[in-house]
Order: sequence, then structure tokens, then C-alpha cells
Amino acid sequence: MLRIIKTEFLKLKRSHILLIGLIGMTLPAILSVFTQAVATPEATTGNFDYFALFSSTIWNSATIFMPVIFTLIGGYLINREYTDNTLKNILPVPVSFQRLLFGKLLAMGILSVLFGFYSYAVTLVVGLLSGISGLNAAVLFTGLLQMLGTAAFTYIAILPIIAFTSRKRGIFMGGVIVSFLFGYSAMFIKNVTMRSLYPILSGLTVMGVDTGTFMNTSEPGKLSLSILSLTLMLLITTVIVMMTNSPQTASKRKKHKARSMFLRPGQKG
Repeated sequence: MLRIIKTEFLKLKRSHILLIGLIGMTLPAILSVFTQAVATPEATTGNFDYFALFSSTIWNSATIFMPVIFTLIGGYLINREYTDNTLKNILPVPVSFQRLLFGKLLAMGILSVLFGFYSYAVTLVVGLLSGISGLNAAVLFTGLLQMLGTAAFTYIAILPIIAFTSRKRGIFMGGVIVSFLFGYSAMFIKNVTMRSLYPILSGLTVMGVDTGTFMNTSEPGKLSLSILSLTLMLLITTVIVMMTNSPQTASKRKKHKARSMFLRPGQKG
């Protein structure tokens, strides 16, 4: 498994899609500052300090940018094995297709946390350039912890989408659209139980991110329901991967089915 993960990172070093991810994860902090600057006085945060900047960046990341970027890169890592026609070279080695998928998903999980750290660093720089006050050790630590945790839990939330779109070649872009809608829809969920169970928001609840400013709610989510929701996402992903057959196996089954249709009753194929 470690070898698979290491191989995926070596492949990413030669790919331009990593740059797309870095650009995308630069935007949440910039969007937070820009929104505060152009919003009406009634819509602005009264004391927009570093704590508010981190909260806004985390909110923008979890509901807009992370679901899209993680699905795009995760789907690309899997889909390239189809498009580059490398599966025929990999599968003869004693590595099952399911194990290969698990390795790729784990690699993307590590990368998602690294993207979270990158977004954290970008937020610090954007805040300094914007002259935002309120930076101290407590804010630095809380911001880092919440950013890394949100990245990991947001990835878990969209894992079933990545796993499902890995079953066939070229459909991962459809998964990107679904992930965008999945994240964007979180902005409109007000009911506390639904917020706790909705996977994108579950991670924010677990990490203690204050979403009241962005959702006009004062009641916090329920931690137990959020943990249950994220656990369910992991279980669903595991089931999807375990039920996914390798392209070669699926191709053989189709050929066998097609051949059997032309055989007379009692005739062996």
C-alpha cells in the first residue's frame, strides 16, 4: 500500500493538475477578504480579524473549493490508469484492483490534508497583506487544526462520489459536478439535525467551526450525528470499492455473455 501511495505522488509531480489544485486552494482566502471589502455594511463582519478570516476561508473551502478540487484530482488519479492504458501492466502484478483503488484514495486523502496546510499558509499571507489584526498563538493553532481537520473530513464526505465514478472510464468529471452541487447545497441547510448529518457540514461540526455567521443560525450541530455521518461515508466508500471489478474482469464477463448468446442450447463455449 505504501508503494502505491508513493507511486501516486511521483506521478503527481509530473502532472499539471496539481497546479490546478494549488491555484484553487489559493482562492478561498482571497474570496473571504474580497467579499468583506465589497459587501454592504449590514452584511460585513463587525470585527474582521484573523479568527474571522480563518472561519470564512474554511467555510468557502468546505462548501465550494475542496469538494471540486478533491474530486477532480482524485478522479484524475484513477482515470489516468484507464486513459494511459497502464492497467494491463499493473494488474498482472499481485495487486488487486480494489487494493489499487484503496491506495489511490489514501494518497488523495494525504494530499487533501496537505492542501489544507497550503490553504492555511495562504490565509496567513493574505491576512498579512490585507493588514488584518488579531493574530496570536491561539488563533494560529486553532486555525491550523480546523483547516487540516476540515480538509480531511471534507474529503471523507465526497469519498463515495470519487469511488463510484472510478468504476468506469471518463465519468469522473460528472463526479466533479455532483461534488460542486453537494458542497454548494450545504449553504441552504438550516435544520440542526440535517446540518449535523449532511456530510459536508459534519466535518465543520466535528472541528468546532463557527458556521452561525454564514448560515444565520445560533444552534450548533450535534457532534454524535456528525461523527455517524462521516463514518457512514467511509463504510459506503469501502463497499463501493470492494464491489468494483477490474476492467479486465468486466470485459471478460461481457465477452462471455456475448458469446453465450450465439451458442445453441447444450453447446459449450
